[in-house]
Amino acid sequence: MDAGNVARLTARWIESLPGEDSTVVSGLGVQPLLAILAELANDPARSELAAAAGGRYDGLPHTTELRMALGLWTRPEIVLQPGVDRFLPPEVQGTLTDQAALDAWVVERTDGLLRRMPIRLTQDVLLVLASALALKTKWALPFTEYPRGDRRWLGRTDYDLDSVRVHETPVGRLTIVTVVGVGEFDVRLVAGEAGRGAVLAAALELSGDGVSGAELLAGERTAPALQVIESMSPQPSVILSMPYFEVDAEHDLLEHPDVFGLRTAMDNSRGHFPGLSSHPLAIDQAKQAVMARFSATGFEAAAVTAMPMAAGSAPMPGGKALLVSLEQPFGFIAVHRPTGVPVVAGWVNYS
Repeated sequence: MDAGNVARLTARWIESLPGEDSTVVSGLGVQPLLAILAELANDPARSELAAAAGGRYDGLPHTTELRMALGLWTRPEIVLQPGVDRFLPPEVQGTLTDQAALDAWVVERTDGLLRRMPIRLTQDVLLVLASALALKTKWALPFTEYPRGDRRWLGRTDYDLDSVRVHETPVGRLTIVTVVGVGEFDVRLVAGEAGRGAVLAAALELSGDGVSGAELLAGERTAPALQVIESMSPQPSVILSMPYFEVDAEHDLLEHPDVFGLRTAMDNSRGHFPGLSSHPLAIDQAKQAVMARFSATGFEAAAVTAMPMAAGSAPMPGGKALLVSLEQPFGFIAVHRPTGVPVVAGWVNYS
């Protein structure tokens, strides 16, 4: 799966969301569905979906920490075209019966992190196409948890100065701290001076290596949420202080149809997916439920994306340290280290 396609889709989505509150999205949960639907649609829906997906469907990533699955459920009267099996093999196809069966699939495929399919199953819904993902990773260097006011706070000292980098972007300086997982996944914490959409979009589409922690320490430079301080240890270090967080959200993709290439596919005056079924079908709903949890020991995230279709009609003197204290609203991006694919991206705002 192309990291750039997922990052660009996620950035467009984040920028389209109003407000500055805490939220989280998974472009990775949406992109495979758009790519599959593009393969099965006719124009102009095909072109719109393909442009939003950014490329053809090339399978789902599989690792021990990230589980992804697709599901397709149809009413008995909907006969699928033979070509559907190229993208959605028989073992992921089922008969559309009731909400409880869909919810049970969500619980199973997200290891219980999510409990229900985020759609309304009405008599008009003839088909449901969905994706699910669950990410669970442990930190290579855990945090210490302690109470601070009415919140749980996390802190740790890391001697890897390269875990902090500062990037110059069109929306100003970004401070990015990479919290490394024991496997293939890391979480990037992002602090900037602009708003939610601008900061996260810039972080998702970074180019270049930025300024390293060693350079920042030597020059005693500051950046958002970052300062050089005296520390108790003679060895240079990165001191990270941040809140424990849990964020969950539910999104209606049809509120941003141009982001996802769904404008034509929503038109129920005719069908748009002859490669899926000879029955005329149009997108009836498109929703995502998603959560993320950052704790002292690790990170968990899950997302379910569903697209039903209906009929068409104070320091002590010592060495130097980089202190990153996330007192301000900040972003986070869970990333597959080998490929750079972002799994989820979100914003934490406790102000």
